[in-house]
Amino acid sequence: MWQIIGAGAIGCLWAANLLRTGHKIQLISRKNSTLKTLYYQDLQGKKVIYDCPHSIKITDSSSPILVCVKAPQVKDALLQQRKYIGSQQVIILMHNGMGCAEQVAKLFPNNPIICATTANACLLTGPLNIQQTGLGITYLGPFNELAKPFSHLASTLNKAVANCHWRVDIKQKLWLKLMINIAINPLTAIFKVKNGELAKPSFQMHIKSVVAEAMPLLNKLNLGFNQTELITIINNVIIATATNHSSMNRDIHFQRTTENDYISGYLLKKASQYKIVTPLISSLHEQIKALENHSLTQLNND
Repeated sequence: MWQIIGAGAIGCLWAANLLRTGHKIQLISRKNSTLKTLYYQDLQGKKVIYDCPHSIKITDSSSPILVCVKAPQVKDALLQQRKYIGSQQVIILMHNGMGCAEQVAKLFPNNPIICATTANACLLTGPLNIQQTGLGITYLGPFNELAKPFSHLASTLNKAVANCHWRVDIKQKLWLKLMINIAINPLTAIFKVKNGELAKPSFQMHIKSVVAEAMPLLNKLNLGFNQTELITIINNVIIATATNHSSMNRDIHFQRTTENDYISGYLLKKASQYKIVTPLISSLHEQIKALENHSLTQLNND
């Protein structure tokens, strides 16, 4: 059985495909819901309906917990479930950004903690109603020593959604996803554009500057990145997701809290520790914070 915290697009994507491959799941939300049916449309346009157990609490203290909420919500989501979580229950964190694993490790020092990053894309068209829009690579790996014996969980997830791999050196993959997000998300949110617009020369200058600023830190952390190759990877993502809005773009558009502090903010904290100056990344981070504060003020006034 799998406990999936978060009934958003990615949580429902894993729920649907685990159900498709014969696994039992429990979908967990913050609020009580009478919804027990999951509607799923795959990449070929095939529509399937699944009976999907849906609750506000974890019901099995031994099965893996897959946490699919946004980074700012991870800590609170797990605190809400704390009394139901077994002392050695596996916790898998799957979200954009970094920094949550450190928070979770302090709260659950005896639990195996796995970090995951996925390039799968999915659209939530309504409550428990999703459409898969892209297939990408998923990486999982141990955040702490306790998680190292659980590589078999990647095999289970791979049978549900293909191209899922276990990486002992998950840190490098997490930083790669972080750099992709730092290069794409703030610009698309600030300038209110889809990802594909970033292929234009004016945005390319910004992206190259962002990567150049980050390289001293990436080198200090011995992550093995090549600056030219990293820019190429980022641009490949821009091309592959040209018609998409980034998550940060949508968060600003819909006046929601972004993952800014766990994306650019995380890099800035690390850079500060090594006294590495990153003025452009810092400026983009502050501009997103200003947009968030403006949205919050508007909501309070409404």
